Amino acid sequence: MKNAEIKRDKKEGQIQDERQRDYGSRFKAERYLTDGFCMHFHRNTELYCVNKGQVSVLINGENKILSDGQACVINRLESHSYEVDVPADITYFHIGVQYMDIFYRIHPQGEPARWLTDAAYNRERLFPYLKEVRERGDKMSELERISKTAAVFAVIEERYGFGERKHIEHPRSGYNIIDVVQYIYDHYADRDLGLQKIADVFGYSPKTLSSLITQYIDVDLRVFINDIRVQKVIYMYHDPANHGVPLTELIERCGFISKMTFYRAYNRNFKFKSL
Repeated sequence: MKNAEIKRDKKEGQIQDERQRDYGSRFKAERYLTDGFCMHFHRNTELYCVNKGQVSVLINGENKILSDGQACVINRLESHSYEVDVPADITYFHIGVQYMDIFYRIHPQGEPARWLTDAAYNRERLFPYLKEVRERGDKMSELERISKTAAVFAVIEERYGFGERKHIEHPRSGYNIIDVVQYIYDHYADRDLGLQKIADVFGYSPKTLSSLITQYIDVDLRVFINDIRVQKVIYMYHDPANHGVPLTELIERCGFISKMTFYRAYNRNFKFKSL
């Protein structure tokens, strides 16, 4: 791909409403120049590949610098961020949970390998699939999407194997932690959204819910809720439909009880220029 054809996305433009793109049927690959991305996570699986440059990738507290031809897999609900010193040419492949079902049926106790560092192997065996998805993904039938997903992870498994699966269903309640995440996505603007309310909805004790959130999302529940809220504020702030709406009003719409709480969450995650 020529440089002129590579899409340039700055961090400001990368802030997205996770509820709008974190859906089960998402099947999207894109190539662009990245300035990095703040800490976030989603329910879908992501394959992140460095075409040219260097990216410092942090996944669930584990950090690795990836360079030309190297890649990584971000599994469901793994918190992750990307940092660069200079813009890097990357490709990402976002794979909805419905297409990953075939992997989890075959490997009920496994997850795809995380770090894919054999650049020569990746370029020969893996990257061609990503190019095809990038060019034809929107036109693929459901059956072809399933087959391509299976082929991608067969290639990954052949070279890298797979890791141990992180269980995300509570054994007694039967609720999936993803259901809790979805509830938070849907109710982030509720000012009373917190440990007690969510525990009541899902039939957990507050202590059990707090433990589950910490175990599976690796962050305090209050921090997680405010991280979702701050991303939504930024998304709305850059939406032309909200032109002229004061930032303080957007902060209130998204459930923050004060500007101080918003800025605390903002400064924790976003290092680019001020709003």
